[in-house]
Amino acid sequence: MFITETVTLTSPWTKAVFSIEITGYQRGYFYNIIVLNFAIYLFMSAYAVIIFRGKLKAKRDFYGTLFYLLLLTSGLIMRILFPKYLLMDTFCVMTIISINLLFMNPEYFIERRTRLFNSEGLRIILQDTTRQKYDTIFAFVIRHYQEAVEIYGTKQMDVGIRLIGSYLRRILPREKLFYYRSGRFIIMAKSNVDVPAVIKQIEERFKSPWLSDNVELYLEARFVEVSPEYELYDSDVVINTLVNALNKANNTTDKSHVLVDREMFNATQDNTTIKRSLEKAIENNTVEVFLQPIMDAKTNTLVGAESLCRIRDDKGNIISPNKFIPIAESNGRINQLGEQVFEKTCKFISENNMSDLGLEWINVNLSPAQFMKKDLASDFSKLIEKYNLQPSNIHLEITEAVIVDDDIMNNQIQSLRHKGFLFSLDDYGTGYSNISRLKHSPFSNVKIDMSIVWDYCDNPNLLLPMLIKAFKETGYSLTAEGIETKEIEDTMKSIGIDYLQGMYYSPPIPMDEFIKKYTKSS
Repeated sequence: MFITETVTLTSPWTKAVFSIEITGYQRGYFYNIIVLNFAIYLFMSAYAVIIFRGKLKAKRDFYGTLFYLLLLTSGLIMRILFPKYLLMDTFCVMTIISINLLFMNPEYFIERRTRLFNSEGLRIILQDTTRQKYDTIFAFVIRHYQEAVEIYGTKQMDVGIRLIGSYLRRILPREKLFYYRSGRFIIMAKSNVDVPAVIKQIEERFKSPWLSDNVELYLEARFVEVSPEYELYDSDVVINTLVNALNKANNTTDKSHVLVDREMFNATQDNTTIKRSLEKAIENNTVEVFLQPIMDAKTNTLVGAESLCRIRDDKGNIISPNKFIPIAESNGRINQLGEQVFEKTCKFISENNMSDLGLEWINVNLSPAQFMKKDLASDFSKLIEKYNLQPSNIHLEITEAVIVDDDIMNNQIQSLRHKGFLFSLDDYGTGYSNISRLKHSPFSNVKIDMSIVWDYCDNPNLLLPMLIKAFKETGYSLTAEGIETKEIEDTMKSIGIDYLQGMYYSPPIPMDEFIKKYTKSS
């Protein structure tokens, strides 16, 4: 670029790139340096757009960017074909217009009904370094918005939303106003705005109906106030915290305002970090599988293990499953997470001699979302065949939460049983099951939840021993979870438990550590 600029600027004396003669504009002997330079930049731009297309949020961004590169390429071709005509500027102007329409078109950032900024507009303004001018954020949500839509109808509620937007523009003409879907309004105000007074004014307005096509809409608003500390956090954290706070305000029974403070921001930031770590682990197939031993109560030797998934943050620290599992369930990633755990368990079994480790089986947990997959049996069977295993090598653990619907449970279990899988009922005692309900279910093992185990050890009674006796007479084996001391171990053995699992023996450990710890010496 610098060479081209230097050569071009010397042209009035050197005539290297161009000259103005009596006959008009003439190319110079070194004119093609401009063409070459322009072509290099076009090539680099097209390459960058294709390689980094994942960073462009919408398809229109990707194809629009390719379109204006095509315009510039067309201009370059016209320059080569018609050297005596100055056409390049026309194509540059067309390119600038296309860029403006693509990335700066205000219609992309305005919500059509309210004419307020939409969610994308909110994100961009929060990313703006000048946002500090608006040091106060408050928001409100139409309480039970979806129910109001069902009562009044979509058309009437659209008009109502438009009326609320017009009202906000009238009373707050100089502030940043946003409509964030589902009856949620957000206001960014300057320091000179009396926020409590404005909130009170809006509350008073909601005491009167909103008139829509001769229909009176009686709506109720709940408010959220945000501390000025929002400026310390990035836009995603601020938006997610606002949405969570508005949802909380919507569900509260009293009319008190929800205050968004640093604690709420930090909680959201932690969840955002965990979500990113989860996405990264799943996308890169770096979900780790830890194994926790299951001991034979009669011989005190290793007989089985449970596979438990783990992910790490960017610093390499383990993230608690209690934090990332709910996120995986809520964002739909739990299926991919479960599949990776199942496959890595299969791979572990195929690469190690189970008898050398003293293992007869490994338990793998099924989440409620996984259990709903119609092709689950087929997917698992393919992985068993891929690693040349027997289905009996893996026992599937199902929590009581899964089996609320008997039909779904029976259909899915029958499909998996047909493929040769065995089942263990996890966390018994925390859900809805009873012995009479389970006696027709094809479980081979029932795991007594640690809360039941600990409660019995603290306050022994006849209930748990009778329950264990009934289970064993029905044909189940029993596993006690939460074995943390020798006393708990002895107590569980005394009432007839078959298998024991807990921190007393070992916490969940990485697969390579498990191999080192439990491989029998020859």
